[in-house]
Amino acid sequence: MFTARYGLNVQLPFRLKLVFPLISPVLFSLYVNDMPSPSHHVQLALYADDTAIIATSRKPTLLVSYLESYLDLQRWLSEWRIAMNVSKSTAIIFARAERRFTQPRPVTLFGEPIEWVDTTCYLGVTLDKVLTWSPHIDQVRKKTAQRMGMLGSLLNRKSDLSVRNGVLLYKQLIRPMMDYGCPAWRSAARSHVRRLQVLQSKCLRLATGAPWYVTGRYTRICVFRCLPATSGP
Repeated sequence: MFTARYGLNVQLPFRLKLVFPLISPVLFSLYVNDMPSPSHHVQLALYADDTAIIATSRKPTLLVSYLESYLDLQRWLSEWRIAMNVSKSTAIIFARAERRFTQPRPVTLFGEPIEWVDTTCYLGVTLDKVLTWSPHIDQVRKKTAQRMGMLGSLLNRKSDLSVRNGVLLYKQLIRPMMDYGCPAWRSAARSHVRRLQVLQSKCLRLATGAPWYVTGRYTRICVFRCLPATSGP
């Protein structure tokens, strides 16, 4: 039940039926604004209906206890008529590669176990348990190769598309996929980042019509020169 008030006028209580797929992220954030606050061992990362519950501890068994103590949200979820899909939920432990530990029992939600995984995806970024970012870069390379295949008729050396328009397609449709989430995964090893640089050089050769023996560094310099800087207002 909701009550609306504007100035001195108060509307009688009314029922509001919400269809979450049609709600903007801002409205959904307002809808769940009174979500119970976590303890000092637990933190929340919220973006629309994507929620990450983060618990920190040196002991994996305590992690399960902290998570389950916060996941006791049945009363709040029932009050606001929010359903949680346990089958789409995953649990992952981030730790250093050299640390060895026994995997604890599964975290339960509404009596159903949440599967422990080695990699998970949050907001389009693939996270692995030691944060090497290699699985994320593999996913980016795969998606980029698919996008290049879709643009193959335009981005090739026999295409009549001008270099400027080819570079524009690259910057608008391909480069954002490779740059997405880079503040997080930029700490990856050089060998992993190098795989993206090789793919980027291949894309730029196709966009500019450069021969195979031209280095990626020279191609990137040409791209910057062929696009003049925009003047200010």
